[in-house]
Parts: sequence; structure tokens; C-alpha cells
Amino acid sequence: MKSSTLITILSTFLLVGCSKQQSALDKRLDEVERIIEVNPDSASILLENIPSPEKLDDKTFARWCMLSGKVTDEIFNTLLPSYQFERANAWYSSYGKPEEQVQTLIYLGRSHANDGDYDKAMSIYTNALEIGNKNKLYNLVGYTYSYMGDLYREKAMRTEAIEKYEMAADYFKKENNTDSYACALRDIGREYACIDSIPRALEILFMANSIAETSEDKDVKASIENTLGNIYVMQDKYDKAKKFFYKALEGREKMPNYIALIGLYIASDSLKQAKELLQRIPQDNLDYTYSIKNLYYQIYKSEGNYKEALTNLEEYTEIVDSLMYADSQSKILDIETKYNNLKIKKEVIDLKNKEQSYIIVLIICTSALLFTIMGYLLFRKRAKEKIQNQQAELSNIKTDLYNHKLELEKKRIILNNLKEKDENYDQLQEDIIRLSANYRKLQNKLLVDSPLYKELTKLGNQNIPGNDKSLITEERWKAITNEITTIYPELYNYIYSLGPNLPEEDFQYCCLYLLGFDTNTEAKLLNIATNSVSRKRSRLKQKLNITLPTNFSLYEYLIKNMH
Repeated sequence: MKSSTLITILSTFLLVGCSKQQSALDKRLDEVERIIEVNPDSASILLENIPSPEKLDDKTFARWCMLSGKVTDEIFNTLLPSYQFERANAWYSSYGKPEEQVQTLIYLGRSHANDGDYDKAMSIYTNALEIGNKNKLYNLVGYTYSYMGDLYREKAMRTEAIEKYEMAADYFKKENNTDSYACALRDIGREYACIDSIPRALEILFMANSIAETSEDKDVKASIENTLGNIYVMQDKYDKAKKFFYKALEGREKMPNYIALIGLYIASDSLKQAKELLQRIPQDNLDYTYSIKNLYYQIYKSEGNYKEALTNLEEYTEIVDSLMYADSQSKILDIETKYNNLKIKKEVIDLKNKEQSYIIVLIICTSALLFTIMGYLLFRKRAKEKIQNQQAELSNIKTDLYNHKLELEKKRIILNNLKEKDENYDQLQEDIIRLSANYRKLQNKLLVDSPLYKELTKLGNQNIPGNDKSLITEERWKAITNEITTIYPELYNYIYSLGPNLPEEDFQYCCLYLLGFDTNTEAKLLNIATNSVSRKRSRLKQKLNITLPTNFSLYEYLIKNMH
């Protein structure tokens, strides 16, 4: 009782501890979700500081992946590996809302696209489209078509890319998503420019630029103006290109536009303006250091300052080599990270499988124990019922025996009182014989149904090698005597009327003899030879001074005459 109470208390504490830990984690994820849009960098740090996300339960892990994807959309860092989104998608596909299912599939497709597995990504996007259209999630459908267009763009399939971007634009327009609609038009215009359809590209881009005028997101308009500037550079229309690059500087990402402007000045031999602008931009931006060195190299080379040009070219080459080396190392590190993550995932799966195996074994053992207990209780119940039935049957037999005895005595008294042998006398004589026979049958049934008789029968049927003593102990002798004298209450007086000096052990043997066992069984019980049993019976007959009638055994004689 105490141990079960202790287990219950420990289990309660364990569940409370896990619940508190899970609650704290949920609060952290709630905080991440709250600040993603206003402070995505802090949200990213909070997510990165969650220890061992692989060990989270499926629901919490899926939410962690979803929030990580949303942070990536804000600060453009690297998406999580595809296998992590696979696990998240497995949970959302079973328990998530349709919107969550589509969003997870988009992240999963993008992750596979980053790995270069375009066919897998396209298959996942197709699945996302099916769920999105079915549930009328047109914004997400539009984003899915945009990412499909990106895949075709990576494979230089311009016509297919334009088709997907156009479908994305249609869905964004249907949902009045102005910013995304303008971006989709920008992507369409860019692709038309790549297939030398410049007029069509400009037409679409000006439409996008007009739509973006009403946008509160300056980055959307800046990206369109940057695209327009690049198209005019392709046409060598530097003045128009310059105007759009300067407008694009109103966006948050300024460096690409500065780089484009400086390149434009160099191309138009405005070296002084190129150098002044180059010297004004931040020189410590590591993402653009190699571009800055390349621009210095081009300016000094155009000026004829070959020494400075060579110096910057060497630095530019060194940086490019370093970047290539860093990129290769990053890929190696990424592969190692994926391997380690997959290894951790496998370990987690193995642990879960072991845990499930232990749970299954525990359930089987517990079930087996419960079935054993139930079987034992059922056996006890049936055994108890059987004993009760036997006791009731024995009680009925004893009642019948007592009633027969009373009736027999009454008949004998009536018979003795009759002075003449008339019809009644003969009838009473027959009744007495019948009652006596029934009385003996009941006595015999009471005997053979007794537990003592069954126990002695079982002992007599056993073979016990090396046994050198009687199987009937002192306690069993007493039990035999009590059982026989209870069933045959006249026995004691009858036997001692025949042999007043009969020793007690002979009377005990007489009780054993009246159990009715054959000589072999009796010999095993007494651990003597079979002929010794015959001699014991013969000596008992002599001590009782009994002369047996023809074809009568001592057993039959005693049963008949003790009444």
C-alpha cells in the first residue's frame, strides 16, 4: 500500500515538472510569435536558445519549425533543414489547420529547393496548392505559385516561370494583397527582360511601380525600381537607370543600388562621380567588401593607375578565394550539421522505439499479471463455490441419513410391537430392508465424498520411491477415526461389544478398513506388503471373535451387523 502511494506521488511530481517545463517553453514561443514582425532578430535569438529542439514533443517541435520559417521570411536567414520540416509537416498534416498545413509545405518545399532537389520541391508545392485551393487560402496559393516560378527561374525555364508568376499575381489580386501583387508583376517583368522582351517587361514593371506607389512598404517599391534600373542598364540608357537606382535608395537595402550606381558611372566614364560615391558608402560591410574592391580596381584601371588597380585586384581575388573557401567550408559544415542532426534524430527515434518497446513489454506484463490474478480469483471463486456445493451436498446427505435412520428405527419399533405376522408385518419387513439399504448407501456416499477419503485415495495412487514409513500420520489416524465414527456412530460400541479388550490401534485399523480400500491401496498407505494387509484383516476378525457366513467378507459383515 505504501509503495503504491509513493509511486503515485512520484508520478504526480514528474508530471507536474514536465508540465511546468512545457509551460515555460510555450511562453517563450508565445513571446517569439509576438515579436517576430517588430523585432525578428530578437525572435531569432530566442528560438536559437531553445536547447535540443529535436527532443521536443511533436507538437512543440512543429510550432518551433513554423516560427523559425516566419523569422526567415523577415530577416532572410537560412531555412531549417528539410528533414526538420518533414517532421513538422507530419504533425501539421494530422492535427494542424489547413492554413498551417499549406504554410509548412511551403517551407518544406523551399528547404528542398535550397538543397537543389527541385523535383521534390515542385511535388511538395503541388500538394500545397491542392490543400490551399480546396480551403480557399488564395494568398498562400499565390505564394506557392511564386515559389514554383522561382524553381523554373533557377532552371532557366523562363516561359514556365512567367506562367507561374502570372498565376501568383492573379491570386494576390483576388485577395487585394497589393504588395505581393506588385512583387509578382516585378518578377514577370524581370523574366520578360531575360528573354529580350524589353517593351513588355517595361510595361509590366511600370504597372507594378504604379501599384506600389500606394504601398507602405518602401522595400517593395525599391525592389521594383531597382529592377527597372537594371533593365535600362541593359539598354545602355544610363540616365534613366540612374534615376531609378536613386529612387531605390529609399528602401532599407541600399548597398545593391549604390553598387549598381557606381558601376553605371564607371560604364559611362564618370570616374570622378563613381569614386566619390564609392568613398561615401560604408567600407566595412563584409557582404560587399569584394564588390567594393572590384569597383576600386575598375576605377583605377580606367584612370591608368595600374599599381592601385593591381593592389585592389589582388585584394579582390583574395577575398573571392576566401569566400569560395568559406562557402565550401560552409557547405561541409552544413553537411556535417545535417549528418549530426540526422544522427540525433535517429537516436531520438531509437529511444522512442525503445521506450515504446518498454511500454509494450510493461503493458504485456501488466496484462499477464492482471489475467493471472483474475484467473486465480476466478479459480478461488469456483473452488469456493465447489466447496460450498460439496458442503451443501454433504449436509443434505447427512440430513437424509438422519431421516432414514429415524424412519428405520420407527419401523423396527413398530415391527417389534406386532404380535402377529400379518400383511402389515411383511410390508414393514420389506420397508426395513429397503431403508437399511438406502441408509448404507447414504453412509457410503457421505464417506466417498469426504475430503479425507479423496486425500487418502490420492496418496494410495502415488508412487513414492524410497519411502520407508507409513503414509498415514498420527493426525491422519485421528482424522480417519473421527470421520468413520461420525458416519457410522454405532461402530465404536459394536466393535467393543465384540472385543472388549481390543487395542486402540486395532480399532483405528478397523476404521481404515471400513473406508473400503482394496489391499494394494491399503498396503501403500501403511507401507507394508499386500499379504500383510490380508493377515491384519484376518487377525482383526479373530480378535473380534467373528465367524463369517459363506460368501461374506469382513467389511460386509461389519456394515450389516453394526446397526
